[in-house]
Amino acid sequence: MQYMAATAVMTVRIEPELLDALKARSRREGRTVSAEVVRLIKKELQPPPKPRARPARTMGMFADFDAPDLEELVLWRRELSAQLLPKPRKRNARRS
Repeated sequence: MQYMAATAVMTVRIEPELLDALKARSRREGRTVSAEVVRLIKKELQPPPKPRARPARTMGMFADFDAPDLEELVLWRRELSAQLLPKPRKRNARRS
């Protein structure tokens, strides 16, 4: 049984000036040239991470108030509206 290598070797033709810049950058970053090339390729090809939504902070005297999220607010409003609004009357079926 033959196992596949975890990585593959690739030969790239590159201009000498670009290679010099790549070597200088890899030294600054403390990486090998190969590791820097892989990092740059991953950075370019992988989708950016989705930013996490930060909860909105309230201000002033309500800074410690735990505000409801939108779903909670909608449910509360429906419940209150149902309590406050008069219920429709059923029509009497015997009317002639």
